Amino acid sequence: MPAELGWLIVKDEHTATQTFSLRLGINTVGRMSNVSPSDHMVKTDDKYMSRPHCTIEVRINKQGGINYILQDGAVRPDGTWKVSTNGTYLNGEEARLGEFDRIYLNDGDTVQIGVTKLVLKTLQLAESLQKAYRQVEDMDYGRTVIGFTTV
Repeated sequence: MPAELGWLIVKDEHTATQTFSLRLGINTVGRMSNVSPSDHMVKTDDKYMSRPHCTIEVRINKQGGINYILQDGAVRPDGTWKVSTNGTYLNGEEARLGEFDRIYLNDGDTVQIGVTKLVLKTLQLAESLQKAYRQVEDMDYGRTVIGFTTV
């Protein structure tokens, strides 16, 4: 089994393109922070993105395929779960993920954390980081959901 099982690629009008490799297990994603780091820290000025903001669990299913499961929030250093301040959104839908939602992602899904959008590319369909990057580069920007509280 390869170490990289998929990628999150920032595809956003206001944040530089960045690529994060997903590995088996829990992958936390959030804003760059030395105080409260995530596995994948987005370099951004997005004040609506928490640190950490959400998790993507990568796991092997019973059929031997790979599942990518999105959840808002992450585990704090003290072991408790904390949801993000401004929510996690999928594919430009107005409804934010609920506290206990666990959503199965598909290749090409766009996850919005804060106002920043990241696209999931799976190992099965993209095959390599280079192909994943090219596929995302060719995509239109996804719709941005707005309606947050300032922290």
